[in-house]
Amino acid sequence: MSNKPHAFNPADVPKPPPTYSQVSVTPLLPTSKLITLAGQVGLDGKTHKIVEGFDAQVKVAYQNILNALKATGATPRDIIHVKHFIVKDTGRVGVESEDELTRVWGHHWMEFMDKEAEGHRPPDTVLGVAALATKELLYECEVWAIVHN
Repeated sequence: MSNKPHAFNPADVPKPPPTYSQVSVTPLLPTSKLITLAGQVGLDGKTHKIVEGFDAQVKVAYQNILNALKATGATPRDIIHVKHFIVKDTGRVGVESEDELTRVWGHHWMEFMDKEAEGHRPPDTVLGVAALATKELLYECEVWAIVHN
């Protein structure tokens, strides 16, 4: 049995879009560590400036997640839960269908997780918000992970 999170969709629970799974089970060992990241945004670590545009902010936020997880000895494959905060005015949330949500935003998450986490799809929550901490921020991503020593 793997010590990594096992994400799946129970047969009697509605099937979600391809960006996430409904349930994740992660074994806890005496040496397990819970890792919580602050919400990561499109703030470039080199320039210390918010990058322009929704797609660019999403990609920089995912790089920041990757860097923060690496600093703890974790990888995106260790993620157990995700919260995506998307400013409603971007038109990327509150859309007509799950297919549209995947097309206008979710593909970024799936590409990141396919590349960095072997296609792992931890449970997530997507929230449309009026605003984030500063007016130029359009996207923020909060991640929880568990690693075992």
